[in-house]
Amino acid sequence: MVFVFADQYFLFPLVAIAFAGGMVLLTRWAFSKAKGGSLVRRTDYSPAERDTFGLLVDVHTVRTYNEARVSVSMLKDFGIKATAARTKDGWSVYVWPADEEAARGFLKAR
Repeated sequence: MVFVFADQYFLFPLVAIAFAGGMVLLTRWAFSKAKGGSLVRRTDYSPAERDTFGLLVDVHTVRTYNEARVSVSMLKDFGIKATAARTKDGWSVYVWPADEEAARGFLKAR
């Protein structure tokens, strides 16, 4: 059996309001622009240089995102790990160095 006392009827709304207020203050602080900016990571959507992707090798460059995704999908179906990234020359398809020769041959043959 649950016993509810009169002070609990008064205390619960105060705790709930204090918790909601604390969450509001926390999110305002986390997303504020003052003193160095927000804690939320900003994403840079500007195109990158083709050689800034570490070990990945550029095997194919196309004009549109859809063409790049089709190429990546075809390579993945063939068993080659691939990804696409926006570069200053267009959309580039990247693979690991071990798969470079096979990817270039497959994309050339299609």
